[in-house]
Amino acid sequence: MYKFFADQKENDYFILDKETINHLKTIRIKDNEVFLINYQDEFYQCLFEFPNQAKILKKEDINNENEFEIIACIPVIKANHFEIALQKSTELGVNKIIPFYSEYTEKNNLNILNKEERLLKIIKQAAQQSFRNKVPQLMKLHSFDEILNLNINNKILAYEKAKTLPLTKQNQTTLVIVGPEGGFSLNEIQKAVEKNVKIVSLTNTILRAETALIFMLCRII
Repeated sequence: MYKFFADQKENDYFILDKETINHLKTIRIKDNEVFLINYQDEFYQCLFEFPNQAKILKKEDINNENEFEIIACIPVIKANHFEIALQKSTELGVNKIIPFYSEYTEKNNLNILNKEERLLKIIKQAAQQSFRNKVPQLMKLHSFDEILNLNINNKILAYEKAKTLPLTKQNQTTLVIVGPEGGFSLNEIQKAVEKNVKIVSLTNTILRAETALIFMLCRII
């Protein structure tokens, strides 16, 4: 069953935006074909009515969100890799995405954050495709030190030189941190240790940031 997001509701109808209408035309939605609309984190069965409305049939009791909050701290890396990290972390259920810079961040990569509209669209489409109730929040740019100082008890950082610790399913708010292309400096790791961050090694090989993020999320969810 097809599923879309809507931001406007009038009586028993949702008002669809141009992007959703174009998508409905592309898939050639049939008369009386039921599809789902996500409105304010809840799903509704609907029928399309020309030109831009979805008639509400009934509300569905659907909750596809994780039992605890997950925050993904993604380094500002090359654009295509950063976009993959946004997409896959959304599909895997994160609630917030925090882009950050650290000692080895390439300054040119910061330009990706100027394309906020594109980044938000990637997140929304990934949430729609993966049947999410909620669209993750894209937070403002943080420094590595700001990440460490966030008031979250359960922080996990991937570092290739760490002793391997088991990554298991979590049951509390969890913040995961992966490094940029150059990894983390010893100074940054020491700061993380002082802040009681769990330092873990993921595999015997060196992973790209987006791969490490996917690996961590699959283990803790």
